[in-house]
Amino acid sequence: MKIARYAILLSVIGVVVTIGYLVYQMLWGPDRVQISGKNFSQLIKSEELMTIVIILVSVIISGVVIRPFLRILFPGEIKNGITAQAKVLKVWDTGVTVNENPQVGLLLEVLPKTGESFQAETRTIVSRLNVAQVEPGITAEVRYDPLKPGRLQLQTLHIKTGSQTKAAARMEELQELREKGLITEEEYRQKREEILKVL
Repeated sequence: MKIARYAILLSVIGVVVTIGYLVYQMLWGPDRVQISGKNFSQLIKSEELMTIVIILVSVIISGVVIRPFLRILFPGEIKNGITAQAKVLKVWDTGVTVNENPQVGLLLEVLPKTGESFQAETRTIVSRLNVAQVEPGITAEVRYDPLKPGRLQLQTLHIKTGSQTKAAARMEELQELREKGLITEEEYRQKREEILKVL
């Protein structure tokens, strides 16, 4: 995630520097546009007005293209936000990737400490190495606006690692064996401690 942020930031800096250089050359460089002493029709005939328009359009297009990526990587802070736990109900691919890491959409059930639970959607970039572990049932920590609960930011996504998933499966199997009476209580406790030591 940090690498993605740095890559986008460097790209933005590159675009800003390039546009700044063009504006400098246009207004103060040796071949600068001569505007003073000319009326509008003379500017159009000399094509100098077209240069200004092209640079302005380039700045606007660059801003429109870069803005969504900046909002993904540097979301605005929710002032007076409340932190709460949440449960992932649904996961989907948004079709967006940043540095080959997919952006996923999440439907969350937010569980505030006070008040009723509510559902909200958010998006986040997930490492392609962990994308298989992002599934319904995992938990997250979010920060939401108490005045507009649907507006929230994902703080932490609690992704289970491979060892945690295997340990959970072994614990379930061990529990099942104890319930069926296939192992004693002492054997259950001993095996349970062995599994916990691995984590």
